[in-house]
Amino acid sequence: MTSVLIVGALLLLILCLPVDLFRSKTAPGEPDARADERDVMFARMARAEGTPEYEDYYSRRPELKRTDDRIRAMTPLFEPGSKHYDPVISLEAGKYFRDIYEIEPDIESVETWKRRLEEGADQTLVVKEMVKALGAAAVGFTRIRPGYIYSRKGRFAEDYGEPVVLDHPGAILFLVEMDFDEMQKAPGVEVLRESAHQYWRAAVISMTVVDVLKGAGFSAKAHYDAHYDLILPPLAVEAGLGELGGDNILIADRYGSRVRIGAVSTDMDLAESLPIRLAADEFCTICMKCAENCPSRALSVGEKEDVRGVEKWPTDAEKCYAFWRQTGSDCGICMTVCPFSHRNNLFHNSVRSVIRLNPWIRYIALRFDDLIYGRKWKPQGD
Repeated sequence: MTSVLIVGALLLLILCLPVDLFRSKTAPGEPDARADERDVMFARMARAEGTPEYEDYYSRRPELKRTDDRIRAMTPLFEPGSKHYDPVISLEAGKYFRDIYEIEPDIESVETWKRRLEEGADQTLVVKEMVKALGAAAVGFTRIRPGYIYSRKGRFAEDYGEPVVLDHPGAILFLVEMDFDEMQKAPGVEVLRESAHQYWRAAVISMTVVDVLKGAGFSAKAHYDAHYDLILPPLAVEAGLGELGGDNILIADRYGSRVRIGAVSTDMDLAESLPIRLAADEFCTICMKCAENCPSRALSVGEKEDVRGVEKWPTDAEKCYAFWRQTGSDCGICMTVCPFSHRNNLFHNSVRSVIRLNPWIRYIALRFDDLIYGRKWKPQGD
């Protein structure tokens, strides 16, 4: 009996051996060139045929014109004609995005946090408390590397092609959580509404923080839906909020991919956060449920590739966005099927913690995830 217990203890010790625990926490490398926002899929879809911006863009990128025109001719999001269009939910989703332009931060809240910031001995701590009190699930701070700043504006006609000038040395990055139950309906239109809701929440938080910082004498700029001068996922990694996954979306601690990212760039001197290690890269390599379940086959199941000097799994943005237009939703299957995206509770957080220890625990955890939840995505209610 004693020998059995000893053998069992040794096996448990080997199973939990933290061979990877002290592996260095590294952020993705900085790109070797700045990205042009005009090349982003949403910016390309904003080009209207016959306009100077349309003619300029496709004179420089003629290889994209045929594909973009085909996608642009499909049923727009929020409008009747797509598979998952719903006359109530689709309109609610569109309203969230429109309401972003009507946001006015609460004056009382701004004044309260401005006083606390001016009176606080540790301004980094006050900012973190403020952002979380405003509704963020997590917050971190990082310096801004030039490679993560867009080179030129591209989303709107009024500043199309203008150089992006951003002198702020640092940024506040934060996450808002997407509702677990709503995301279980992916790729239904409920996901589009939830996505829009969280983009709106992120905009409210970032605009409020900007008003507080400016009131306290600092320079600050909000980065929110359609108004990004920064590429947020790699900055969120550097701010200690997570790691990039196989679908090139941030995997956040406790929330997985069920998050939206917001940011405020500023000249305020904030203590930089340290990157965290979730072992997402190693887990994604053996998992790839996101790619296997991607209905548009936009995600790669192969090796990483060099993308502007950074090793990452490539995403076919054209295939991804075309599927959005076909279905009338922004899908969300890759975000929801990810094992990191399970509920934020004691059991799943414990699993998230132990898979950082060694490769065999990651393998066992994945097998159990397949057994319990399956490898093929099935929307809630199907």
